[in-house]
Amino acid sequence: MTTPKTNKSLDLVHPCYNPHPGWAEDLIRHYTLFMSRIPTDVVVHMYVVDDGSKHGVHSEDIDQLQQSIPHFTFIPLSQNLGKGGALRHAIRESQGDLVIYTDADYPYKMENAWEMYQRLAEGNADVVVGVRDEQYYDQLPFRRKIFSLSLKLMNYLFFPGLKVKDTQSGLKGFNAKGKALFLKTTISAFLFDMEFLVLVSKQKDIQMEWIYVQVREGIHFSTMKPRTILTELFNFASILIRGFFSK
Repeated sequence: MTTPKTNKSLDLVHPCYNPHPGWAEDLIRHYTLFMSRIPTDVVVHMYVVDDGSKHGVHSEDIDQLQQSIPHFTFIPLSQNLGKGGALRHAIRESQGDLVIYTDADYPYKMENAWEMYQRLAEGNADVVVGVRDEQYYDQLPFRRKIFSLSLKLMNYLFFPGLKVKDTQSGLKGFNAKGKALFLKTTISAFLFDMEFLVLVSKQKDIQMEWIYVQVREGIHFSTMKPRTILTELFNFASILIRGFFSK
């Protein structure tokens, strides 16, 4: 991969909630691998936002991250806001020219993160979106698989103008124009991703690109609770109604 020459700063934003034991060591390892392909003149700042964890986040973890990562900010939230709310909180504080966000356990292959950075650094895209391949769905628990595929189908039916129908990939990046749109989202649960891409698709002056992403080995997916599914269906209806009245 040929990496463009640039001195644009990059912020990595990672939400976490009740992380697994050893998560800080794993995050340092992922960060080190990511940096191995990033130009040395690029300042990379990592933000970790703890979305009101009840366990798993200790002062020793934060000390270890601060000692190992030159530019690091920890943002503890006193209560659980939901992934969308936590990400908005952290991204609002970010200062870099470019932003890439993904979960703190780096669920996707590092090649995907490198490609996303390259697309952003080239300057031809304001927003770069990860799109999950078919193998991703084969690894999901049944209830989560049905919901994900159903959501994708509903996007085709109700949001034909969406430039990307797979809205829920947890790897996305953007520049300042994309950041401004992201901060206009309001949904705190998982469908904040979809809300963001609906906003992006409506803007004629926003250039969006997408890349295929693959789940890395060792990732295990949790099942979706019925209450979570109902909440997300409500959020989908909310996006649909707002989209209809904003035409």
